[in-house]
Amino acid sequence: MLEHFPRPPEDNGRGVHWSHSPYFWGKDNWSFWKEQIQAMKLKWIKVLDDGGGSAVGLVKRLVDLKVMPVVRFYKEEPNPGHISGREAETAKRYAELGAVYFETNNEPDLDLEWRDRQRPANWLDIVVENFIIEADMIREMGGYLLFPAFGPGGRGNPFKLIVDRGRQDLLDGNCCLAIHNYCLGRPLDYPNDAINTQGVPLTQAEWEELGGMWAWEMGVETVNQKRRELANPKANIMEDSTCFRAYEYFDALVNEAVGHSIPIFTTEGGYNVGQRAGTTFGDDPRYPKPTPEWTGRLTEEMFKYIQEKAPAYYFACMPWLIAVGRIGVWGEGFENQGPWFTNHFDQQFGLNGELPVVPKLKALASKVRQDGPMPEVWQKFYAGPDLTGRKFDDRFKYLEPQVVLEPVADPSQPHWRLIEARWADEQEAQGKAYVFVKALDEKGQPVEGAIFQADRGDAIDRVETKGPLDEYWGNYLMTGLLGTYQVSMAQDNLPSDKLTNVGLGNEVSPGQGVPTAFFLTFQKMAGGAAPASIAPAAAKPAPAQPPAAPETPPTPPVGPRATTPADAAAVASELKDALVAASRQYIIPVNRNSDLYQYAQANKLGEFLSAEFPLRHQEVEYRAQVFEKGIVYVKADGSGGLTHIEL
Repeated sequence: MLEHFPRPPEDNGRGVHWSHSPYFWGKDNWSFWKEQIQAMKLKWIKVLDDGGGSAVGLVKRLVDLKVMPVVRFYKEEPNPGHISGREAETAKRYAELGAVYFETNNEPDLDLEWRDRQRPANWLDIVVENFIIEADMIREMGGYLLFPAFGPGGRGNPFKLIVDRGRQDLLDGNCCLAIHNYCLGRPLDYPNDAINTQGVPLTQAEWEELGGMWAWEMGVETVNQKRRELANPKANIMEDSTCFRAYEYFDALVNEAVGHSIPIFTTEGGYNVGQRAGTTFGDDPRYPKPTPEWTGRLTEEMFKYIQEKAPAYYFACMPWLIAVGRIGVWGEGFENQGPWFTNHFDQQFGLNGELPVVPKLKALASKVRQDGPMPEVWQKFYAGPDLTGRKFDDRFKYLEPQVVLEPVADPSQPHWRLIEARWADEQEAQGKAYVFVKALDEKGQPVEGAIFQADRGDAIDRVETKGPLDEYWGNYLMTGLLGTYQVSMAQDNLPSDKLTNVGLGNEVSPGQGVPTAFFLTFQKMAGGAAPASIAPAAAKPAPAQPPAAPETPPTPPVGPRATTPADAAAVASELKDALVAASRQYIIPVNRNSDLYQYAQANKLGEFLSAEFPLRHQEVEYRAQVFEKGIVYVKADGSGGLTHIEL
């Protein structure tokens, strides 16, 4: 009953709940997050989506890493009611990528998940009825729906109700179950641990080691008094499941209803800094609030258990939470809950932007629980050739259709080789819907007037590269969507590499004319030789992004102007040379891919008025940049996150 459910290759059951936002997931710093996922050997990640594909960029990147996403369609107060065709179509889109697990509801046993926070007396019947509707919709789209997780300690057997409604087929290999088994400071074997069953006393050394007064909120004698009073020799998981082992309780309910297990996933839960028994103030005084170090040790033990001892039906554990501010979303309350990457506890516990759980998981060896079965589509996610030796934007793989290289048939003969290709999304392109092309000769020097072409199926448009003032970039205006153009060189009658499926559109909206841009560098190859290193175009510094030819006549500048001519221009014999020479003194180099620039655009601070500059203030190093409406700055080491002052 479990064998056919898809799993990632070399599955160890190890995962994490990603951002608590459907929109912010680390897109602007993906290389960092990719490195963390791989270093911690994560195989499952819970993500949020707004129901329309807002997480598609993240899901594609996870699939590319062979990490299995579990997608929750996020909606405030989701009860009563069920998903619509919009979410179903989005589920189909994800299932076609091999992301087949979905959540559509959340903790329906709690009032706050109901409209106006009013949970009716027959709430469980309503939840079951809507689950059946949604499970059929998701299954039709190629996915598996997870029955919604109850809040910690939730009760009731919804699986019997599903069977009573004649829908046991959903539980016979066609759906799964989500749980939120927050551990609340209790050990992995709770409720059968010695503290709960025997009242084993706490020592002064243990009290101090586990955090002292911050962790216990009372002295040793008071803790031991509570341990004696609350000891329960008859404790069992069916009566007290507010702990890690809640999966045993819910599996028992499923077996009671249908006589077999279904896949169970932790989609929230685990150990959180300062959290015990549901509150940071501590409802169960017998256990300490976990410090960052204790949280890391407990989480490490939890994942050891999962990959070595957990039952087969317990597929994966995705505890709360990878990051908040570090991933680009504001949420002070969430920051306090101990995300793995945070500066919230730095000063108090001597940390530096991450909890001890991070290095512990990086050091924890991965033990394979089961190798797949991997979704077939994962094996052919990337449709292009090997790109070794070329500088290609990794995001080409995530566009629809994928933008791929078509290399020449015989690279041993003279040809034009595409050595570098970069994509600029709608923020980076800033309305410039162009293909920019630069051509280099055999020695790596830029060529003015080299012809390149854009084949759009019914016609071929040819354009020339420009001169030094434009950094030798030629530009071609795009009007077609992704999949429209095939771009190559058409110079010297030589064969050329081609970049296919070029066009307008982004990852979330591939079928819409979102203005984006492509930057392609071709080099002329003599044949049978590796490309020469790219030499600078001239002595002047190259800007981070080449300028585009204006679509409309330029208007006179209204800002400040230079009052004296450039000295280098005075000796130039031609006007063109004079203009080039004079311009060098007034170019403001700017990197539109930088975190400062993108922060400014996201916060509508206007255009840049300066390049990035360093600042040292009170022994702290900063990076900063001036924009029309503010100055954006960040500590040089990245701690504390980006912020700004208004002008």
